[in-house]
Amino acid sequence: MRETVLKWGSQSTTWLYLLLAYPVIDYVLRKILPIPVVSSFWDEGLLLILLGFTFVAYFQGKRTMPKIKHLLIAFLVLGIALMVTDMANWDASVEGFRSVYQYIIAFLMGFYLLQSMEQLDKLMKGLALVGFLAGLVGVMQVVLGVQTPESWVQEGEAITTRAFSFVTSPNVLGSYMALIAPVAAGLFLKAPSRKEKIVWAVVTLTTLLALLLTGSRGAWFALAFSLFICCYIWNKRIAGYLVLAGIIGVVALFFVPESVPLVGTIKNRIFTLFTADYMSSSLEGGRLGRWGEAYDKMRVEPLFGVGLGHHGGAVASRHFGTIYSDSYFFKSLAEFGLIGIIMLIGLVAQMLRYSIKVIRSLTESPYFFALLGLFGGLFAVALHNLVENIFEVPFMALYFWLFGGFFCALFVDQTQTKRW
Repeated sequence: MRETVLKWGSQSTTWLYLLLAYPVIDYVLRKILPIPVVSSFWDEGLLLILLGFTFVAYFQGKRTMPKIKHLLIAFLVLGIALMVTDMANWDASVEGFRSVYQYIIAFLMGFYLLQSMEQLDKLMKGLALVGFLAGLVGVMQVVLGVQTPESWVQEGEAITTRAFSFVTSPNVLGSYMALIAPVAAGLFLKAPSRKEKIVWAVVTLTTLLALLLTGSRGAWFALAFSLFICCYIWNKRIAGYLVLAGIIGVVALFFVPESVPLVGTIKNRIFTLFTADYMSSSLEGGRLGRWGEAYDKMRVEPLFGVGLGHHGGAVASRHFGTIYSDSYFFKSLAEFGLIGIIMLIGLVAQMLRYSIKVIRSLTESPYFFALLGLFGGLFAVALHNLVENIFEVPFMALYFWLFGGFFCALFVDQTQTKRW
């Protein structure tokens, strides 16, 4: 038994699986079995262990990071500079720095710890199964009529019950499901046996249903556009048919009575966006107004922003009482300024670019659809950050950068000596 435990503990994959179970472990330790100190710092401990494995892999020199390393270094230097130049608000600056860069470390972990395509396939399956659990809980909440907190229900809407599972909110669950559903769909298309196809079909349908029940419009739109991009990469003709089907679906949805279960709720959530009342409330104190405030903060300090942890997020809320920006990129625009936001968007874009190159090089591989689904999930999360602070949620940020690092590793291995 002792030898088995030591063997598992000496493998980085074991700790990566624990990282994939982050939302479950965190919920249990904080809500069900709270343990002093452990409940608050278990995730930092896990990241330190994985960072140790990462350093070992780095010094072994099996993989050299491509040009994205220059952006990473520049972005890190900018963050350190912003942190140390605001000594008057040192606590907020340090916490703001940690809230951004602590999770980008997962990119390095993914890049240096990937061992094989088979390992990545197993990690994707682990990611999908944990997501399935979260989605199933969300669906059961709606079935059982668990009331959604009022802060997540917009006044005048027909919906009063939104799935939120054991994660932060319906919007976070929506983003989580937008990540998992394409991954599960890719695993379904890749599955060699009927039994496996049934399993991944159930996971896909459950996570899609949970996504619909969150009522998260941003996640819906992000996944829809992401699916279009995936289809475009795979087959341009199918992408065209998807656009046509989407147009027909929206027109048909307009004529559906709001009394129709689920479909009527979706209609209400979508078409409420185009009402004068919504636009007015959004401009006064809602999402559009918050984006305007973030933009105004940038105008005061256009190049370097107002400082890390100073606007639009959890850290700024605790230290300065500012409200959330409802957009991670607008929050970053206010805190980093133009230079920082360009670097951040550049990092995300370069990572996705590597992903597309890997996928296009594996069109004849049995892993093609699985990787295409993973890309679709990551792309949906990136898009959702335009309208939500998704990267403020630890496990979502870790998933995004970790699997982005895996894609970067695949890109390097393909352009150097290895061929998957």
